[in-house]
Amino acid sequence: MQASFIPGYGRLLRVQDEARWTARHMQAIQTAFDEGRACLTQGRREDGLFWLKRAEALSGRDDNISFTCAMALLESGAIPQALPRLERLWARYGLREAGLALAGGYLRCGATGPAARIMGQVLSRNSLTVEHHALADSLSFPLGVPGWAVLSNAGALRLRAVGPVDLVLDGRRLGTVTAGVHDLARLVPEEAGPWWRGQQLVVLCHDRPVLGSPIDIQALIRCQSLVMAEAEGVRGWLWYPGEPDFLPWLWVEGHEDPLRVDRPAEAFSSTALLQRPRGFYLPYADWPRLLHRPTGFQDQYDRLLKGAPLDPALVQLMRTPEEGGNRRKGWTKSGCRMVRKRSGADRRKDAVGTGCAIIVPVYRGEAEVRACLASVLATMPDSCRLIIVDDASPDAGIRDHLDRLAAAGRIILHRQMTNQGFVSSINAGMALVPAGWDVILLNSDTLVSGNWVERLCHWLRLERAGTVTPFSNAGGLTSYPSHERDNPAPDPAALAAMDRLLQEQAESVRPVVELPTANGFCMGIAAACLAEVGQLRGAYFAQGYAEENDFCLRASEAGFRHLAAVDVYVLHHGHGSFGQEAVPLLRRNLDILNRLYPGYDAAIQRWKKVNPLRDYRRLLDGRRLRQHRERFVGAVALFQHRGGGGVARAVREQAALLGQAGLLPIILEPTETGCRVVSPVEGLEAPNLVFTLPAEQPVLLAFLRQLGVRLVVWHHMLGHEPGLRDLPQQLGVPYDVHVHDHVWFCPRIALLDRHGRYCGEPSMAGCMECLGRGSVLADDGLTLPAFLARSDRELRQARRIVAPSMDAASRLRRHMPGLGDISIEPLEDDWQIRASGPLLRSERLPTPERPLKILVLGGISRWKGHDVLLALGQHIQREGLPLQLIVVGSTHDDTASLAAGIRVTGSYEDRDVLPLIEDVKADVGFVTSIAPETWCYALGWLWKARLPVVGFDIGASAERLRQAGPAWGQVLPLGLPVERLAGVFLREKCRQE
Repeated sequence: MQASFIPGYGRLLRVQDEARWTARHMQAIQTAFDEGRACLTQGRREDGLFWLKRAEALSGRDDNISFTCAMALLESGAIPQALPRLERLWARYGLREAGLALAGGYLRCGATGPAARIMGQVLSRNSLTVEHHALADSLSFPLGVPGWAVLSNAGALRLRAVGPVDLVLDGRRLGTVTAGVHDLARLVPEEAGPWWRGQQLVVLCHDRPVLGSPIDIQALIRCQSLVMAEAEGVRGWLWYPGEPDFLPWLWVEGHEDPLRVDRPAEAFSSTALLQRPRGFYLPYADWPRLLHRPTGFQDQYDRLLKGAPLDPALVQLMRTPEEGGNRRKGWTKSGCRMVRKRSGADRRKDAVGTGCAIIVPVYRGEAEVRACLASVLATMPDSCRLIIVDDASPDAGIRDHLDRLAAAGRIILHRQMTNQGFVSSINAGMALVPAGWDVILLNSDTLVSGNWVERLCHWLRLERAGTVTPFSNAGGLTSYPSHERDNPAPDPAALAAMDRLLQEQAESVRPVVELPTANGFCMGIAAACLAEVGQLRGAYFAQGYAEENDFCLRASEAGFRHLAAVDVYVLHHGHGSFGQEAVPLLRRNLDILNRLYPGYDAAIQRWKKVNPLRDYRRLLDGRRLRQHRERFVGAVALFQHRGGGGVARAVREQAALLGQAGLLPIILEPTETGCRVVSPVEGLEAPNLVFTLPAEQPVLLAFLRQLGVRLVVWHHMLGHEPGLRDLPQQLGVPYDVHVHDHVWFCPRIALLDRHGRYCGEPSMAGCMECLGRGSVLADDGLTLPAFLARSDRELRQARRIVAPSMDAASRLRRHMPGLGDISIEPLEDDWQIRASGPLLRSERLPTPERPLKILVLGGISRWKGHDVLLALGQHIQREGLPLQLIVVGSTHDDTASLAAGIRVTGSYEDRDVLPLIEDVKADVGFVTSIAPETWCYALGWLWKARLPVVGFDIGASAERLRQAGPAWGQVLPLGLPVERLAGVFLREKCRQE
């Protein structure tokens, strides 16, 4: 399925249409995946791999599909294709199955060094099943390593070694043992505590580490879990990624005996790779304690499951039916919580805090913790207190570092006896703050810069200020540059520069923007707000997520405001303590928050739609771009549409050339309400340079003038607000026109008639009859004569008209006969492409055992030849010809194409084109376009792959194929019957193997 909708000014994709397209797309993914697995089961390996790769492409490289595809590739012997997939999955998840497959793949390639490296990492962080012992043997003993070691969650230490083995746990020597299986609990002395509290187990043989040493105990026993209260009982799940088959024990507070959790979790949904949780369900009828007393849920290592303990208040909330009715009740139009109570202490709301304390809860991530505390200690004023709450960190390096800082008097250290989570840690830290002090809550995976404390506290002095949140790369509502997703964390130098940028911008414009809620990664709380609202509510949110939102909503109801600190920027890595568990816990707690405050999610979406920080973010983007502009002698504005494809590539390539020439390229593309700037500068994202037109045209003009735009280049005006056509005159600069299609004389652009064939470019009357059928892409509300008159005027006024081919120029002249010179500037150097290597062609004709593989590249719409392609596929299928059609890309109707035996791989990125072509082992390329193209990047790609190409006698493709000569290209008559077309390919030669 190829989308025909191209977004632009006034072109809104309806929600129901988007939902329908999404449903069809998801069904296509599932169908391809199911078909792939079925083919593999039936022994049809080549077909199975095609379908799995198609599912992978359609899904945007879904991790589970990629893993399934990688394993099938390994089994088929296509190891070079499997390895990149496995490398990505191993780096992202560190799961045992991915690591073992990767190590085995490297070994089969003869790359024993990488194989042993990966195998060592697997053994260090995971358990091992019997069937993989041979792999560990082959990657240790033959390579001169004295053996290998692996540990299980049951504490079973398996040793394979050439001699006696010495064991050292966290610097404590445990003794010497022989090869075999040992119970680690028996080897660890009682005074050292249980083995699972250790960090590293070093395993030496003849004073040399065995493969897998040191064993990372905490990584091995890592647990992912969740506990949820429901209407009739408590549901939960847990699993150990380091040993997926391990059957865990669960301890429920108040119950003497542990529970074995051995059933797959029910109603569990996750896209995380190979997640296999074990589930449990405890009905209230059988477990009445859950209704009346707080109840902890712990795994066998005495760790609370995420979401535990469960409080009776939470249980009662989740047992109560959700409220119906008006969900906007209690919320302002902009999405903030309304004031619900007026206390007699309003005068306290403006009371100034007498001091400031920074509270940092700490658990994991030693490097991030050290960096965070160093940045805080280097920047906080002397009057500030830094309170660190160690939430029973399992990391000895963190504990030692905190002890040293506390001994030096640099921090106030509070240590939890057991891991309790963010809420409990913050409340413990608040208990150490003197009354009347402001508080700043700061995550341990942040970095701060400059006098950030003083600037945050300034905002807390404003009227009715309850909390303040700075800007951040990952700050939710205050994220920047993008506010729709987390941004990559900047390096320290870039952080300081960004923080200075916000300060400089705030010196001229400092808006006071009210947020619906603060964000706990860095949250300043006014003393008066803290005194009135109280601490975070651990009864509902357990280890954390959404607890700060609950605090803020209670504060809003009490009359406090939540402000954005528009002059402070704090780096936030995000999810530093919870890792992959963050998403389930966040979803659970957001569900609880919506129970407490019905309509919360909708209110947040309303605030985002209002977007009060829009103008300020745009000012920041503009300032950053102007700073970057100082490196250039001038700027050029380039217009493109939002249809991607060849236009987008041509714009990117011209932007790169302009940059090399000392000119800053400014790319403008349409939005539904105006236009936006697309930054072509790598590392300089500017997503907020969005302008509502025509209302903000003066703002856009001022912005472009500030950048010193000296030239405008029209690549494509499709979808742009009509007033932008006058932009060059308003700026007082010349403009160039680059021709990419036939939109200057054909509002339908594609030159197709109602039968899907080339229209022949008829008279004015014929064109008007064609346009009368509707579905006109370039419909600006003009009659055809007015449309052509506008085109003629705009082309005559252009400084230059540039066409990529003689064919494109001649067609334009035919319809606009009074035009001056048209420069011919090919978008690629065909001669240089063909000179890179000889054709991959043998003397072998196709046979049923070795059919000719015909490659079609790109998004094949009707005007790009979908009907011809479909008819050819059906003919090949019907006649049983030794020909195979392969589309690397998509078609107008994938379902029909696949049914005709055409293999359609799915969409791709330019960087993947040549590997994809090599993957399918194509013999010949086929440019199927039946209407004249002005250029064809697909032809260039096919030649780069050293394939001969067949195409129809129309447009730039035919022009280029003739120039290339018969060895590289063959031109066929347009409208050639499908039988004769098939005959042409039957005479083509297969590639060299």
